Parts: sequence; C-alpha cells; structure tokens
Amino acid sequence: MTHERSADPLIRRLDEIAAASPELRVTARLYQAVLPLVQRAEVKAAIALDAGELGEVLQGGAPLLAVADVEVDVDAAAALLLAMLRAVQAAELPRGAGGAWRIWERSAPGWSESDIAAFAALRGQAGTLAAAVDAGVVDAGELLALAAAGDRDGFSERVHQVTPGWELMWTLSHHALRPFLHEVCRQAPLEEVGVWEQGTCYVCGAGATLAELQDDDQVKHLRCAQCGADWHHPRLQCHHCGNEDRATLRYLYVDGREHRRVEVCDACRGYLKVITSFTPTPPELLVVEDLATLELDFLAQQQGYRMPPPGDSRREAAP
Repeated sequence: MTHERSADPLIRRLDEIAAASPELRVTARLYQAVLPLVQRAEVKAAIALDAGELGEVLQGGAPLLAVADVEVDVDAAAALLLAMLRAVQAAELPRGAGGAWRIWERSAPGWSESDIAAFAALRGQAGTLAAAVDAGVVDAGELLALAAAGDRDGFSERVHQVTPGWELMWTLSHHALRPFLHEVCRQAPLEEVGVWEQGTCYVCGAGATLAELQDDDQVKHLRCAQCGADWHHPRLQCHHCGNEDRATLRYLYVDGREHRRVEVCDACRGYLKVITSFTPTPPELLVVEDLATLELDFLAQQQGYRMPPPGDSRREAAP
C-alpha cells in the first residue's frame, strides 16, 4: 500500500476493516475500488421546492423525496456506474507479494483460495457488465431507475440478459445514486426546513443505518448511509416503534466494546447499531462504518432481533 493511498481516510479505514475482519476483505477491496469514484463524483441535482414547502412536507410526515420533484443528471449517473464497473474489472489484490495479478493471486497476505476466487468472479462479472453497457445491450439509465425504485425483480430480469449474477450491479447502482442523494440532502439541511424525529430518513425515506452519539453531550443522531442525512432522535426511544419503556429497551455489546453497541427493543424486536462519534461521520464514510459494524447486525439477529422495513413497526407496536 503506497503512502498516497494510505493517506486517504477512506482507503485507510477499509484497510483497517479488512485487517480486523478477514471475512470482509473481499467487500472492503471492492469498496476501495469504487467508493473513491463516488467520493469524487461531480453531480447535479435540484429540488423544486423552497424551504417553507419542504417544511410543510416534513410536518405531514413524508420524506422529501416522496413529494419533492428532484432533477437528476441521468447521463452523469450512468457514466459513474460504468466507471465503477471498469474500476472493479481492473482492481487487483492488495500489494504485498509481487507485481502482476497472476503472480500475487495465490500469495496475497491473508487471502484464502475462496477469497481469491470470489474476487476474481467479481472482476469477471464487472467486465461482462461493462461490455454489455458499452454495446447497448444493457441500459445503465434504466437500471438506475429500477434501483432507485427498489424494483429487484425488474432489475435482475434486465441483468440476467447478460449474466446470472445481478447483485454486483445492484450494489454498484445504489452507489452510483449516492452522490445525487448527498446533493439533495445538502440542499435541504434539516435546521432550515423543519423538525423530524422519525426513525426513517427525512430525505429519502430509508430506515436509519445507525445511530451516532455526537458531541461531548453524546446527543443521539440517526444517520442514513444512502443519502448522508443526519437528524436528532430521542435517546431513550426505539426508533422503530416509539417504545420508551426502559424495561424493554436494552443494549448488546461485542466483547464489552461499549463505544459500538446494538440498541434492541423487546416490544417490536427491532434493533439499531449505535456508535460513539464526537463529530458526525462524513456522508461518504457512512457506508464504510455500516460495513465496519456488521458484527453488530449478526449479534442482534442471532438473538432474534431484526431491522424492519421502513414503516413496518412504526409506532403501532409501542405498548
């Protein structure tokens, strides 16, 4: 790893994750290939509502994207998606055992045969998909629209025309949409448009990815990895169902690491990952912290807790 790459906080954090959790090394390497492109993307998106109108939307309980007309540069998003496919296709194993891919593929430190095979499969899929987009067999703009709508069936049907593995393209499509959602979020700062204390994102409506305890006072904020939104939430309240009974709200820990824990609710059986972060995590790093805390998802799910879809257990499940 060169000094230049190690100096990049995103790359460095992913190196740390791969070293601490070997089972995540393939995903971390994939993120190292594509997330810098997302981070550097120059995008255009515009909301066709002013702050007063946006405030009225929030007061009605709807996220901004459910009501606001947002103009997005589809060509730029499609170009970003294609660039990410090419980056995955060209990605190499971590340095440490030689020069060319064929030399290091069996000797990269810590990489098992299955890791190497999985990584090679991702590169092959990316190459196939990039060629299909270049040839017009697959319409990147159409795939992005299907991903934005959450239409997995329609999306997988289109991708299956060229490869049976559609999950990589689904993941990259959502990454390609992130810069535009970040821009929408930037144009609608919550302090200017209203108050929001729901467990779903006030911008895009996705469920909160995790909670951060921010500042010296450890104020609880919910964060959305999809658009980067940051909003306050009552600390002693389940963000899924609104339960405030302390007897049924608990925390789970991994090896006593209290700075990273899981808030669980025995009323709705929902959970939320909670991290301590004195300053807000930058929007582009939220997806990385979501990956870094994957063991907390496993911990909660092993004990029967779940992350309900947005609105699934909202408020009605509270006693």
